[in-house]
Amino acid sequence: MKDYTHISNTIFENLYRKDVDFSINVFLCGASTSKRDTVRDMLNSAFKKDAKFNTVYPEYIFASILGKKGYNLLELEDDLARQVDLIILPLEGIGTYCELGAFAVNKSLLPKIVVINERTYEKYKSFINLGPVDLIKKQKPKNVIYYDKGKEKDIIDKVVKMARLKRYEKKISYELDNLFNLSRLILYLIAVFHPISIDEIITLLKGLGKEKINQKYIDSAIQVLKQKNRIEQDIDENTLEEKLTLSYDGHFYFYEELIPKLNVKTVFTRLRSEINNNRYKPKKKNLSKEKELLVSC
Repeated sequence: MKDYTHISNTIFENLYRKDVDFSINVFLCGASTSKRDTVRDMLNSAFKKDAKFNTVYPEYIFASILGKKGYNLLELEDDLARQVDLIILPLEGIGTYCELGAFAVNKSLLPKIVVINERTYEKYKSFINLGPVDLIKKQKPKNVIYYDKGKEKDIIDKVVKMARLKRYEKKISYELDNLFNLSRLILYLIAVFHPISIDEIITLLKGLGKEKINQKYIDSAIQVLKQKNRIEQDIDENTLEEKLTLSYDGHFYFYEELIPKLNVKTVFTRLRSEINNNRYKPKKKNLSKEKELLVSC
């Protein structure tokens, strides 16, 4: 790949650092993704209607790194939990009970946790109620929400409204050891360079020389963008290499919303022109060699 350090630095300074991001990052746990009409499924549908939300399904984020050397899923999950604005846990399976227990023992995470459960279990003297749920109630009583079985839809708006309020508590950060910040920068790199491979993205990130870029988050950051339907993955017909490009929603967001908002149309056009000129510039013919061949004929 040609040295595009000057372009990646321009993207960092004129796109990434210019964009004040108030997105609300939600770690959404719950029932299996194969099940429909669960609280988790209904919440995900509601969050998708509002571009302010980045909704993360933990199992999608971790799928791309399972089995890779040097990755501890418990540590990664704890890192992610620290970076999100909300951890929403509809108690719809044994897996969520385990996650609730793991998150609730961390005092710094308690204010972020929202537990959703059937009203039937509200008065049970169970470990869940007397342990994690009690800890959350002591910190933020409103973060424990009950619903009547069959009326799950009644609480969806309430949870979404509660999540929106997190925007006013959010501290703006541009640190690249944060998964969501990194995913935003990667989106801008894809938008300017697309189509682009993951290896090329890694090269561009290294070229920035930012010490705090956490390489183990790169795959997860790309999964965040896929979940948000900002990017797509295709096969390059010429090289048979997997390439990332903007999706329809990603095109609309980048070209119609972000560029006009930041007033960087000229900068972006110049960057794209340089990349395309380098990619599609016709190769110079060896005219002297051609002359020799003509003479010999």
